[in-house]
Amino acid sequence: MLPAALHLPMAFHMDLTACPHCDLLQREPQCATACVVRCRRCGAMLYRAIPGALDATLALTLAAAALFAIGNVFPVLSLDLQGQAIATTLFGIARALQAAGMDAVAALVLLTLLVMPALQIAARLYLLLPLRLGRIPPAFARAARALDTLRRWSMVEVFVLAAVVCMHRLAQIGQIEVDLGFWAIAAVMLLLATMDSLFDARDLWAHPAWRNP
Repeated sequence: MLPAALHLPMAFHMDLTACPHCDLLQREPQCATACVVRCRRCGAMLYRAIPGALDATLALTLAAAALFAIGNVFPVLSLDLQGQAIATTLFGIARALQAAGMDAVAALVLLTLLVMPALQIAARLYLLLPLRLGRIPPAFARAARALDTLRRWSMVEVFVLAAVVCMHRLAQIGQIEVDLGFWAIAAVMLLLATMDSLFDARDLWAHPAWRNP
């Protein structure tokens, strides 16, 4: 009889799992509460079981979508320099970099700060909304793989940290005001981090919708 993966009790529609570290094939446990499943041989974490994780992730994704829209519409920073007020949005930052001749940097900012986070949020909604309604969306596997790639290229947290550093510098030459767009993007950063801590791709494939696709 194959050994059971250790740690607390989860119900998963597959009976066996292979450890990605030592390749041990083992039976999965039945969990009723939140748990961490580890390999019996090497102790590596196989996955986390969090009841209601997909529903919580969907709620957070909807909130992130609304806040991301706000963060793109409203200015992120305003600077009053010698009586001249300057305000910019996220897209305005990329456009200003392009106008300054830094095309590569502008493209990178546009890609990692606007395009990738937007696609990441859209991919989560594409996967989770139909599942919540009991349906399997078309091209499910492709969307799941795309989401994994998009998560790696979304760098909202880098912008937030860089903006905090810039605020300190800009405050020395003028009066700076943090606008609604910045707080919205900072909230998106926290929501994305929370989603990553809850979301496990295994939960997508274990969803009850697969029983009657």
